[in-house]
Amino acid sequence: MSPMQSSLRVLVIEDDPASRSAIVKSLREMRHTVFEAADGVTGLQIAQTEPLDAVVLDLMLPRMDGIRLLTELRRTSRVPVIIVSGRRTEDDRVEALDLGADDYLTKPFTVRELLARLRAVVRRTEAETATVITLGDIVIDFSAKTVSRNGARIPLTATEFEMLAALARHRGEVVPRDVLEKAIRQDGSGHVSNVVDVIILRLRRKLGRELIATRRGQGFIIEQQDASA
Repeated sequence: MSPMQSSLRVLVIEDDPASRSAIVKSLREMRHTVFEAADGVTGLQIAQTEPLDAVVLDLMLPRMDGIRLLTELRRTSRVPVIIVSGRRTEDDRVEALDLGADDYLTKPFTVRELLARLRAVVRRTEAETATVITLGDIVIDFSAKTVSRNGARIPLTATEFEMLAALARHRGEVVPRDVLEKAIRQDGSGHVSNVVDVIILRLRRKLGRELIATRRGQGFIIEQQDASA
């Protein structure tokens, strides 16, 4: 079951009544449990006491602004946070993301787009904390750094595993080439050039061509979802 098919606990911190009402209504129509707050102090109290799956946070809030709230929240929690704000400058986005926000959505936006962003951050967070991901008959064990199919171990090099891990943790999303290049460099392979294409080819030979799809000009994607989700 995908993250947004199961019930989530979402906190919406927004001082504009109309915006807050529209978001809350849409989430509740999808059978999610929603908490709401119109100011930063109340929002932080709820975020620190309720087990949450995600927070939707406005920056322009009375009593405590969103930046201060995010800073305080990150002292004790890694709950996914989506910033929704009328602030459009790059500096505003960079500050929020550097402080620990998971996404930044500028106003005006549609509730449909917000829900898509919410699905993405929850899916990404679950993938980042997962120790095992099952893709059809393929099992990836991140703790042991092993891959198996139907119980049989499939030998991968360290670089192949890191690239597969980067794709698997973002399954359902296109992973740009530069992200995969970074995974290779972190593995100590240095110069990358066309190494991404070479490693993708090796993974397809070992795991099947259908597992990793190419999105020309965008990157690569594992479209299959975790069978255990």
